[in-house]
Amino acid sequence: MAGCDGFHGIARRTIPADRVRTFEHAYPYSWLGVLADVAPSCEELIYARHRRGFALHSMRSPHVSRLYLQVPGGTEPDDWSHERIWDELSARFALDGDWTLERGPITATSVTPMRSFVQEPMRHGRLFLAGDAAHIVPPTGAKGLNLAVSDVITLARALIHHQETGSPELLDGYSRTCLRRVWQAERFSYFMTDTLHRRPDESPFEERERIARLERIASSPTASAELAENYVGLPLS
Repeated sequence: MAGCDGFHGIARRTIPADRVRTFEHAYPYSWLGVLADVAPSCEELIYARHRRGFALHSMRSPHVSRLYLQVPGGTEPDDWSHERIWDELSARFALDGDWTLERGPITATSVTPMRSFVQEPMRHGRLFLAGDAAHIVPPTGAKGLNLAVSDVITLARALIHHQETGSPELLDGYSRTCLRRVWQAERFSYFMTDTLHRRPDESPFEERERIARLERIASSPTASAELAENYVGLPLS
C-alpha cells in the first residue's frame, strides 16, 4: 500500500508512534501568497532578500502573476489590504535601475506557515509513505514536488523488481534510499530559507553573514554551480 495522502492524511497516522522518529523545525515567519491578474513583470523567478523580509515573483501564466511576501507567523490574509501588499512588494523588489513591478487586480490571497518535517522510516510493514505524507520542506527551495516524484519512482522500481524477481531487496531498502535524498533536499531548503529570510531576532552579525552567503554565490562559479545543482534537483539513483 502506498500512502500518498499528504501531510494531513491518515496513512502516516496509522503507524504506531513507538515505531517512528519525527524531526521537525518551525520557522518564525510565513508566506503571504498572492494571485494577481497582471502579466508577470519578468520572465524569470525573482528572489529578493530585503531588510523588511523576503519576496518572490513568479509566473502562473502569461497573464497571471504569483507573488509571495514574508510575513510574521500567525498572519491572516485579511491583515493585509491589496494596496499594502503592492506597496510592500514594490519596496522589496525595488532596483536602482528603471525596472518596476507591474500591478493589477489581486484575485486571491493565502498564508503558508513555513516548516520542515521528516518521519523515519518511510515504511511500516506493507505501507510505504511517499511525498508530503513522509516529509515537508519549506517552499523556498522548490523541492516538495521533486521529492514526491522521486519517492514514487523509487517505489515503482522496487515494486516492479519484486514482481519480476520475487526479491524484496529494493522494497526493504525503499526508506533508506528515499531518506538519503530527502535529507539533502531538507538541507538545501533550510539553507535557502535561512539565507533569504530575515528572522525577527536577527542580529547585525547574522544579517551580514547571510549577505556574505549571497555574495559568495554571486561571485564564485563553484558556489553558484552547487546551488544550481541542488535547485534543479539531484539525479535519481
